[in-house]
Amino acid sequence: MSGKGPVPSRQDAPHPHSTITDPTGQYLIVPDLGADLIRIFSINATTGKLTTCAPAKAGAGDGPRHGVWWSPNDATVAGLMLYTVNELGNSVTGWQVSYPHSGCLSLTKTQTLSTYESGAPPSSTLPVKAAEVHVRGNFLYAANRNDQTFGSEQDSLVTYNISSTGVLDFVEATNAHAWYPRTFSVNQAGDMIAVGGQTSSNVAIIARNTVTGRLGSLLASIDVATPGTDGGEDGLSAVVWNMSSTMNLRLPVPAS
Repeated sequence: MSGKGPVPSRQDAPHPHSTITDPTGQYLIVPDLGADLIRIFSINATTGKLTTCAPAKAGAGDGPRHGVWWSPNDATVAGLMLYTVNELGNSVTGWQVSYPHSGCLSLTKTQTLSTYESGAPPSSTLPVKAAEVHVRGNFLYAANRNDQTFGSEQDSLVTYNISSTGVLDFVEATNAHAWYPRTFSVNQAGDMIAVGGQTSSNVAIIARNTVTGRLGSLLASIDVATPGTDGGEDGLSAVVWNMSSTMNLRLPVPAS
């Protein structure tokens, strides 16, 4: 980076927050919160070494944090989209994925939507920060930390519909039944979401409608270890379901 970003306290240096491989296993994607970039690397299948590709540029001050793939057809990368959640911008961004016959994978930004229905986060004594993003079927979910939309120490999950062309539409915000939901995970059947409240240090199990994608009632909640401190990085770090489903797509066959 040649200088600090729009949010100097978090963007004084590159901050690669996560790494994910693309569905073909040929590329490594790295959302860089500090540099407002989606860094792209091609993977040498023999040596495992990486080659740097041109990055995709996020919006200034977005702070991309995590990413997830979606495709209208599970058998091919045609129409493949990458969705990133932006911690500093409190938003999600859609990226159209292109696989050229030669050269690197590229990403084209298609839209950015707030993680709040009104477009602006609620007032809070501490900064609100979008956290994680997941896709199940044609629905995308993101977590908001410390928005306390549903009362004291009750943050939110947001749901978006994904159209057949990958366009996102905001559906609803629902209670995460946790404070500072750093992480969440959809089970393999798709009928429940487990939410890990970092500061509340609880795991909440929430019902999910597999047809409408909407989240329902709280099914169970259990406290885990010691609650974290207000605004701190302690408490519960992550929660995952066993045997979650994965994508396994193939490249389209080039025309002869």
